[in-house]
Amino acid sequence: MEVYDQDRFHSLIKQARPWYRSSGVFRLYLLLLSAMVTSSSWGFDISMTNSLQSVSQFMNKFHNPRGAALGFYGACSSVGGIVATIVAGPITDRLGRRALCFIGSGIVISMAIMETFSTSFHMFTAGKLLLGFGANLQQIGGPMLVVELAHPKSREAISSVYNTSIFLGEIIGAWITFGTFSIPSNWSWGIPCIIQILLPAYQFLTIWLCPESPRWLVSKGRVEKARDILVKYHGDGEETELVKMELQEIIAGVEVDRTQLRFNSAGLKSIFGSKGNLRRLWIVTITAIGSQCSGSVLISAYLPQILDEVGFSTSRDKTLINGLVDIASWVTGVIAAFTIPHMRRRTVFLVATGGMIAIFAVWTALSAEYLQTGRAKLGIGVVVMVFLFNMVYCTCWLPLIITYPSEIITTKQRGIFFSWTFFVINSSSFVYSYITPIGLDSLSWKYYIIQTVFDVALILIIFFTFVETKGMTLEEVATIFDGDENFTATAISKGMEMEGREKKSVMEIEHREQELGGF
Repeated sequence: MEVYDQDRFHSLIKQARPWYRSSGVFRLYLLLLSAMVTSSSWGFDISMTNSLQSVSQFMNKFHNPRGAALGFYGACSSVGGIVATIVAGPITDRLGRRALCFIGSGIVISMAIMETFSTSFHMFTAGKLLLGFGANLQQIGGPMLVVELAHPKSREAISSVYNTSIFLGEIIGAWITFGTFSIPSNWSWGIPCIIQILLPAYQFLTIWLCPESPRWLVSKGRVEKARDILVKYHGDGEETELVKMELQEIIAGVEVDRTQLRFNSAGLKSIFGSKGNLRRLWIVTITAIGSQCSGSVLISAYLPQILDEVGFSTSRDKTLINGLVDIASWVTGVIAAFTIPHMRRRTVFLVATGGMIAIFAVWTALSAEYLQTGRAKLGIGVVVMVFLFNMVYCTCWLPLIITYPSEIITTKQRGIFFSWTFFVINSSSFVYSYITPIGLDSLSWKYYIIQTVFDVALILIIFFTFVETKGMTLEEVATIFDGDENFTATAISKGMEMEGREKKSVMEIEHREQELGGF
């Protein structure tokens, strides 16, 4: 057997059994549900941000906030998220991926209780801000754990499915609100708030049952522990050839990566001093901005205001449409998650974003015509465009906001770059969420023209700067940015070392057997 053969490695991955036929991988993915609910928990909060604006008891309780006050309500979770991204990188590098999920879920539980019993709008938004801090700790730790633990055969699919589960949370939140909005008391919004603790409570209680990331363990020198995890879950208890080559790639990837996670000149130079890392930074930044500012937040946070403008003004209509949009988006996202591994990433980005531009153009025209004529059919047309836009968004930006950045950054960088990704997500979401209600109040349908122009600029940037990663392992993607000479040489060297240790171990066992045989 060759010490390192990349083609052989890919052949072994293709020959591996599907996850549902491998007892080790099946158990691993059951344990990973603890990390997977992170996205659903966040989706529940997003749904609450939107749905509660349609609940008259909530709006009356807090004196019907509008304009800047409503904008800060929609954006305050992002403020907490920005702070979380500053501390998340050092925490996950020092304590591991699971620690972020544990700390974050505990904070979310506490703040959901605070929201439930809020006596003022300031108290509610303060709880929501701190909830955003905890939720973003979860959001950084959860996907890293999923991506770094997933079997290479199903990594692309499982990491894409991860973020589509955000709509499970949105669906639960939207339909709970739909079921409680007519309660003639503060429990019409208090019940959804208190139910919000269930998903983070599950994570809080079960995250330590999930194994730690083998890539993080290797980066900390705990190679044997990483090997044990790969053998147990990827090899069904056996150190298969695939497991050996997987560990070989992980070790090589960590050793070749010269990133130093220190807040000094050498550490910053190792991150920002190479063209490869600057290109990574550019791509993850654009991906993060595009995920928030391409139009989806307009729907997820301010759908009630959009519906008011086209004649759907009752609480029942708005909560019902919100729930149906979430279901349609989730189904689309799940289908896309299992399709994306078979498609080129750049193609998915370009086709989906182009479709979003076309839909937004029609949406803008229908909204303008409705305001002039008041024809009900035009209002229905706008609602149809809302459904179509969010479904097209979910074929690309929803699954790839986690999958794509996680593919192009290395093991050592993943904590700091994922923190940066969520810093940009929260910063852009805050700005977008804050100005959107002001823009809708001031410009009405003309605000959509600005959105369309932004999306046109976005698709041009994608075309000229994004790289293709289809069918590559995490360590192989790094060679697009850093070159493959050092990686291949290191992989071969580590393979020889591992093979040498294995032969030495076999010889020692044989020698002991011979000595025992002499007695």
